[in-house]
Amino acid sequence: MNVRNSYTELKIDGPPLFKQGSILDNFASPKKSFNSTFCPPLNTSRTALLIVDVQPEYWSECPAVRKDFPEFPSRISSLIRNCREQNLKRIIWVRASYDYEHSPWLHQFARLHQGKIPPVVKPSSEWENFATPLDSEIVITKTSWSSTSGGTGLLEILENDGIESVLVCGLITSVCVQHSAFGVFEAGFRTILVTDACADRGLERHKAALALYGDYMYELRTVESLHSELQRETEVPTMSVYFVDGTNEKKKLALIKSNSDGSLTSATSNTDTISTIDESDE
Repeated sequence: MNVRNSYTELKIDGPPLFKQGSILDNFASPKKSFNSTFCPPLNTSRTALLIVDVQPEYWSECPAVRKDFPEFPSRISSLIRNCREQNLKRIIWVRASYDYEHSPWLHQFARLHQGKIPPVVKPSSEWENFATPLDSEIVITKTSWSSTSGGTGLLEILENDGIESVLVCGLITSVCVQHSAFGVFEAGFRTILVTDACADRGLERHKAALALYGDYMYELRTVESLHSELQRETEVPTMSVYFVDGTNEKKKLALIKSNSDGSLTSATSNTDTISTIDESDE
């Protein structure tokens, strides 16, 4: 791949705002410093899988997507199977249903594309044979590009379930997957995009979308790396510690013990500061 097509120039290495002080200043702990490269382990009991628009309109009936992503069915099928086997807290399926009455944006979209992309997506209960929800899994319908807008109730489901991390996958990477990831991220959830469980109308659009916001707004994983990560999470012993913060509110932290030095590392919600506690400090 040549440099031009790698989209390295789209990646952002610095903060979006300058003269605002050090990013780490906001995360400084009185006791331990913030580790900017640390990725907390995924807690399956607080993680959800969000599957966006894996329906015939965007796969079996869309040659432009199938052309560059022949491995998509096997990859997303593997991801779903792994999440089920690891008893992920919640698996949520989102499907598109667009019409002029419930999707105000559709008028402008139709005008811009002049019929080149069919704007209306009719209500349906059809799924792809490689990706079909179980009766116990949630299915929600969206009327916009984002899974979090238009009264879908997705954010309420995540909050009520105590979800902290959301794995996002599906179709189309640069459109509904991207917008859904934005919505989840803006709501304060740790957001992880599963790159090879997504597909787009062309490989270059897919790569450009990930280059713009991957590891800037959301983290990037592959199906294989997540398989290993979720497997490790079920094998690592954890303990719970309660503490009282400045508001006198009792909160629970899940701590994972390091195999190398015996220290305890917090692996809690995306709003918590990451710190390491030595046993001698207790």
